[in-house]
Amino acid sequence: MGRQLVFWKYEDGIYLNNGEVYRAAVAEGKNVTGLAELPVSEILMKVKKVFREYERLDDYNYGGLEGAFTIHTTPQCVTFDCSLRMSEKELNKVIDLMAGFGCPYYDPQIETRFDGHD
Repeated sequence: MGRQLVFWKYEDGIYLNNGEVYRAAVAEGKNVTGLAELPVSEILMKVKKVFREYERLDDYNYGGLEGAFTIHTTPQCVTFDCSLRMSEKELNKVIDLMAGFGCPYYDPQIETRFDGHD
């Protein structure tokens, strides 16, 4: 198993239980009231630019010497399923890319969202 990086953005003034958001939005694929819609096509275009050295199998699957990843999207959530061989440097590229869209990283492995809220 690799590493999963999950991203969403709350609507202004909204903050929900992150574990519940993850279970509903990612595991169950539901729309969650309080989450903003994401510019998915813009995100996919940015991924294509940032990871241009990777082989792009399609808009959702990339592979290269630094690792491989698959992107899953909904209107409210973007998930990167990354191979174990992806370095921290490469994982941080994903995190930085999504931060540019106002989407902090949620790590389901440790059930923590890195957004400064407790």
